Amino acid sequence: MESVVEPRISDPLLSKITKLEKERQDLIQKTSSQNRMIIAYERKLSQFDAIKEQRDWLLEEMTKKISELSHFQTELFKAERLSAIGEMSARLAHDMRNPLTIIKNSIELVKLKHAEQIPSDLYRLFISIENASSRLVFQLDDVLNFVRSSPLDSTSNFLSDILEESLSEIVIPDQITIQKPTKDVSLFCDAEKIKAVFTNLIVNAIQAMDNYGNITIQFGETDTEVTFTVQDSGPGIPDSVLEKIFEPLFTTKSRGTGLGLPAVKMIIQQHQGTISVSNKPTTFLVVLPKKSN
Repeated sequence: MESVVEPRISDPLLSKITKLEKERQDLIQKTSSQNRMIIAYERKLSQFDAIKEQRDWLLEEMTKKISELSHFQTELFKAERLSAIGEMSARLAHDMRNPLTIIKNSIELVKLKHAEQIPSDLYRLFISIENASSRLVFQLDDVLNFVRSSPLDSTSNFLSDILEESLSEIVIPDQITIQKPTKDVSLFCDAEKIKAVFTNLIVNAIQAMDNYGNITIQFGETDTEVTFTVQDSGPGIPDSVLEKIFEPLFTTKSRGTGLGLPAVKMIIQQHQGTISVSNKPTTFLVVLPKKSN
């Protein structure tokens, strides 16, 4: 058997092979090193993206807080301004209400005592003075009810009694019909303040109908709550202002104070209740707990 003789590699070729092998090993090491660097960069990029997301979230939260702070400062400024206006208005309203009440009561007294002797034209003037006085007293009461923050003086009451007292103090035009509730309910409340609620809602309804139409008042109750609604047959509240009617100083009436409905809302909230309004027909719904804490 003949032996196989491997061809002998010349020294220059061997040197070249060795050199190429070394270069290959170096390339493998560099590639491995670069792969490790790429992996490290990818991890850092991933961390950078997470940090960027966190930064964007922090910026968004900071923007929200700045916006909230700006809103709070604006509301605080409004509150301080309203407080100053309220204090001055309360003094003026209190000083003006008494003489107006005297004028109103004096006219009523003259009408009662001398009804047969008063000429018809003079009687109409008395009616005009009485109506104007009542309107001014009502507007002053709006101011006082809004700025006064007296504690509740709650007792057990029948809503029908409070409603009747309220109606007795309102000048109701001849062409206004008021449909009263057929059932009565009992409520633990501040009778004077709930009377102010009825007065305001009923007068608002009369004005909304331009002194002509129907007002329907209904009572309801559950085991824990008492409700009442005041509904009028007027044209309704424009949808564009419906959400603003409980805001202080907002009014659509040329002779309004913009404090009547905010005062009503404040009284209802004092009783831990809620008030809402729906449209067409305009209906105010008041929900009160039977006994406030």
